Amino acid sequence: MNPLLQYPEMVIHPPLLYLGFVGFSVPFAFALGALILRSPAEAWIPVTRRWSVISWLFLSCGIVLGMHWAYAVLGWGGYWGWDPVENASLLPWLTATAFLHSSFMQEKRGMMKYWNIWLIFSTFLLCVFGTLLTRSGIVSSVHAFGESSIGSWFWSFLALTLLVCAITFLSRLDHLKPEHQIESLFSRESSFLFNNLILLAACVAVFIATLLPVITEFINGSKVTVGPPFYNRVVVPIGLFLLLLTGTAPLLGGARKHTPGRVKTSSFQASRLRLLPPRS
Repeated sequence: MNPLLQYPEMVIHPPLLYLGFVGFSVPFAFALGALILRSPAEAWIPVTRRWSVISWLFLSCGIVLGMHWAYAVLGWGGYWGWDPVENASLLPWLTATAFLHSSFMQEKRGMMKYWNIWLIFSTFLLCVFGTLLTRSGIVSSVHAFGESSIGSWFWSFLALTLLVCAITFLSRLDHLKPEHQIESLFSRESSFLFNNLILLAACVAVFIATLLPVITEFINGSKVTVGPPFYNRVVVPIGLFLLLLTGTAPLLGGARKHTPGRVKTSSFQASRLRLLPPRS
């Protein structure tokens, strides 16, 4: 084993990341199945959020342990060096965080249904993409992961999954119409929307910067190096804006409780049963 990996925290760090990545396949399956069966939001959102919270916690703990390992062993002078493998774990964390916020809007107000579906889809796809990033060797990383020739299989799986998600989404647009609209720019509902926009802006910025060397090499044959200064100039202002929103959002008016047409039970078994298609 690489001497840099012979560290106590590295015994726990990879399994936690693995549990986080694999765990998000369950919310993805719930969301896709609920969309196909046209299940009501009050059935699948609470169950999906439970699984998302558990997976998010595993992924968060794995990221924190990896940050401490980078600080203590690699000698970067900090906890985060914007390495492609680090970014691979950060991308699904950002979209999962956005989903955990906006899922409350769908449960309480019947809003942000489009957002929640695609945030779940994106989280799963980014987990697969992160695995591709660390195993295919398409980007240079200080992490000593073994390269393999399965990159084409990952790309094929990503393309097929994205195609299935897009077709299912377009065929169920009528089922995803929101019950309410944002009434004011300065409301609790709009703060959830801004939160999603900020987190997705950070996700898109990190995603593009991570793949920029690959994109430039494909276009003109030369790699463009993207280092920490670029990330800091782009992501730090986004983070400051998110911090400002965190302080001001609690001052805004709260959302009213969304009451669905049918009676809701708190039983987990009943939630699962409601995922079944209605009887003719």
